[in-house]
Amino acid sequence: MDNEHSLGYWCARIGQQYLVLLNDQLRHLGLDRWYFALVVLSEAEGRMSQQELADALHQDKVTITRAIDHLCERGFVKRENCPSDRRKHHLKLLPKAEKAVIEIKAVFAATNRIALKGMPAVEQRLMIEQLRNTLGRLNQAVAKIPAATKKQRTS
Repeated sequence: MDNEHSLGYWCARIGQQYLVLLNDQLRHLGLDRWYFALVVLSEAEGRMSQQELADALHQDKVTITRAIDHLCERGFVKRENCPSDRRKHHLKLLPKAEKAVIEIKAVFAATNRIALKGMPAVEQRLMIEQLRNTLGRLNQAVAKIPAATKKQRTS
């Protein structure tokens, strides 16, 4: 199959270019890509654990732990012990992050405008709906793969 007909190729290329634009505009924050994690945490208003963030971002525990370490080291987030469960940490945005989230959302909006320029709003909504549906079908297919096989493929 050539790249012209590969959904994976086009999604990967779009994702790469989208991140290049985000990184260019947000480089001064020193985040390296964890912009959306801050937005998700902001919307949770300090009531989100590391595991809940991992679930929301569809990431494994190790990846999220590294991301949170990165955000903590840069002064965007701090971990707070959960009073009802010693094993659990709540994630709290620090003032630096609250300011950054406003800028991150603006850069997301600007990048979306660049990506969707010239596409009528109705087509934009349809495209997003189709992408969600496609992701849902792929998630269902992946859920059917035995756990041992999935682990081998990601190692």
